[in-house]
Amino acid sequence: MAIMELIGIVELIAGILINIFIGTLGQAIFRKDDRTSRVILRVIGVFLIINGISRAFHV
Repeated sequence: MAIMELIGIVELIAGILINIFIGTLGQAIFRKDDRTSRVILRVIGVFLIINGISRAFHV
């Protein structure tokens, strides 16, 4: 079951990085940095954080 914990930790780190670099990612992926791109990236980041926490720590 160690693989699932590692996947959870990777999801958690990816979610945190998405939320930290949200402006840069919005520019790179959507070619613009507006409210819509930030909302989409924020939802994906929060989803990854929640999923990562539940997978890594069996919550």
